[in-house]
Amino acid sequence: MTDTSTTAPTRRGLDRNVVAGLIFVAIAAAFGWEASHYDMGRAIRMGPGFIPMTLAILLAILGLLVLMAGLRAPDHAESSGPVAWKGVVLVCAALLVFGRFGGQLGLVPTVLVCTFAVAMASVRNTLLSAAAIAVVMALLCWLIFKVGLGITLPTFGPLFAF
Repeated sequence: MTDTSTTAPTRRGLDRNVVAGLIFVAIAAAFGWEASHYDMGRAIRMGPGFIPMTLAILLAILGLLVLMAGLRAPDHAESSGPVAWKGVVLVCAALLVFGRFGGQLGLVPTVLVCTFAVAMASVRNTLLSAAAIAVVMALLCWLIFKVGLGITLPTFGPLFAF
């Protein structure tokens, strides 16, 4: 008598590293395409497209490395667990809030809200730890970007004008 359960073909889904690598490469391509519309300059005198293009290239390289690791890895599709949709939604929402409301809210409130949302994406963070992370990040961003670099984004936007 033979056991047929071991000979049944297994259905393999896409490995998470393969999907993540493809997403990284797609995002890098989009940012690289947008950065190509700006002057690159040279390494000694960088144009406005130099850093975005450099970051897009680095992200594409990282994406390809993650993709290759996923293709080489044994089948992990069944053991990887469910997708953490809470984290995906909170991170995407934070990006949208930063892009859409950064000018109206200003640097400090935008960083506070977005960092708090992203910190809450982790199941390991409590409300207090997420708030502490958000306050520290807002302070660091204010020091680096407003005090150090003098960016034009207001510290507190027009929604906070009294």
